[in-house]
Amino acid sequence: MRTTRLAASAVAALAVIAGLSGCGNDKEDHSAHPSSTAAATTTAGKTSAAKLTGTSAAPLPSPSPTHPPHPAPPPLQDVNCGQVTGGNGATADVIVFASDAGRAGCTEAFNVVADYLEVPRTGDAANVDGWVCEPQPDASVKHICVNQGLTIGLRGDAAPADPPSPAPSPIRTVDPTKPPVTTTSSVPPEPDPGTTVEDVNCGPVTDAGGHARTVIAVGNSAGRPGCTEAITVATTYATTIGPSDAMVVDGWQCNAQPDAATPSVCSKDGLVIALRAN
Repeated sequence: MRTTRLAASAVAALAVIAGLSGCGNDKEDHSAHPSSTAAATTTAGKTSAAKLTGTSAAPLPSPSPTHPPHPAPPPLQDVNCGQVTGGNGATADVIVFASDAGRAGCTEAFNVVADYLEVPRTGDAANVDGWVCEPQPDASVKHICVNQGLTIGLRGDAAPADPPSPAPSPIRTVDPTKPPVTTTSSVPPEPDPGTTVEDVNCGPVTDAGGHARTVIAVGNSAGRPGCTEAITVATTYATTIGPSDAMVVDGWQCNAQPDAATPSVCSKDGLVIALRAN
């Protein structure tokens, strides 16, 4: 009986030891899995959040190859728009020059230059389509047109034709048998009855609407204006856009008239400049 009890006690002791060993293995298995302890750790019965480690900012991605940075636009360059022939029969290249204000377009440059060259001019500055065109002392670019910082140049010898020479002075005769007219007299001298003062065609001008007009220095009993003055007055009147058809140009009274052949005239001291329609 005593032997049986000893054997039973030994078996029970072995069972207890086996149970304790199993509990130890379970503890080790649970500690081997971080998922059971990643959320929190326990120290002396208190729970605290786990401290995370590692870099706090991810590196920025490189620029996308499909959206490269935009390069700065290249600076403007002078442009040769092509060749033109002047009223003097010579040719020149039409150059639009680049500046801080920009650069004119070739279409506008050709229109301005064509209007400048087709009218006989004395060499003074002329208002052409809102541009100021004139000769300049440059052996290469002899004529320029400027407008609000933009510049058009004529590189070559093309130029407006020279206006016709004025008629020789005097253009009226006085009977030598009659007493001379003093400068204080308001009576104009009378031409010789046998002398006829002819009209003179001074050449074309272009009006503000782009239409050609023929300038006529009209001869009458008061005499006849010179072509240089006639062209200057007619050009200013024809290219000026005003509130009415009447205006004063250098002392000349210019206005429209109901005449289809000669729709405009300018008069001064009995002299007449006519602008005929072409």
